[in-house]
Amino acid sequence: MTFTQLRILLAVARTGNMTRAAEELNTTQSAVSHALRGLESELGLSLLVRGSHGVSLTAAGRAVRRRATLILTQLEALEQEVAAARGADTGSLRVGVIPSANARLLPRILRLYGEAHPRVRLTVIEGSDGEVLDWLRTGAADVGTLTAGAVPADVAGLVTRPLATDRMLAVLPSGHALAEHASVPVAELARHPFIMSTGGCEPLITALARAAGASLRCHYRVRDTGSILAMVAEGLGVTVVPELSLPAHHPGVHAVPLEPASERTILLALPADPLPAATAFAELAGVLGTS
Repeated sequence: MTFTQLRILLAVARTGNMTRAAEELNTTQSAVSHALRGLESELGLSLLVRGSHGVSLTAAGRAVRRRATLILTQLEALEQEVAAARGADTGSLRVGVIPSANARLLPRILRLYGEAHPRVRLTVIEGSDGEVLDWLRTGAADVGTLTAGAVPADVAGLVTRPLATDRMLAVLPSGHALAEHASVPVAELARHPFIMSTGGCEPLITALARAAGASLRCHYRVRDTGSILAMVAEGLGVTVVPELSLPAHHPGVHAVPLEPASERTILLALPADPLPAATAFAELAGVLGTS
């Protein structure tokens, strides 16, 4: 059994696809398949269920993944601590991010971290709150961003801290009657076809509507913010998005604060025993996120 085999197993488990895992690891699909067959042969167990739509872990595979995560996390921590003792700054850091944080908040943090730690290999994985939380729990990510309220406040094994706060905004077609208002009640949005974001903000939006006693007419359910804005610009409906998820220029749409004003908090989450690289990332992000 080798560390390479364990890394390949984790990559395949995370992506559910051998081709994507091979691309992520900068190797070939045949090398990935060979490594996994060797690992299964050595253990005498089937770790994967291979199907036409990808691969998934067997019960034994899930058990091996948990142990492999612990082994590789400790190995990475050891390598980083030894490097630090030598005065070097090397290793890897996997950052799990929710899309709305990745759009405008994280790029600057990632750039400055990369400049300060050029020998640390940065990998960014984008997903929903649930996906990022799962990656943090399983060790697929070393640090991540989460939406406060979308996940339990006292997640076992994780330490969270506020990273940034932004407003929730109504987004309307530019010529919409409500676009000229200084603010828009959620109940007014409920009178129009609604485009629901499924990229992580749905629980927040649903809670806002419930607090307003309104029932949103969800004609569309879309994950990608760019697609949502394009649909709003075409007059297909209205929506609510976090301010940080809006691009600097979004022609055809107009963003208006909600009434009453609503904000959400983005958290930075780390394991209770983080890698040195993750600690350094959190320290930098804490300064930049609130500046």
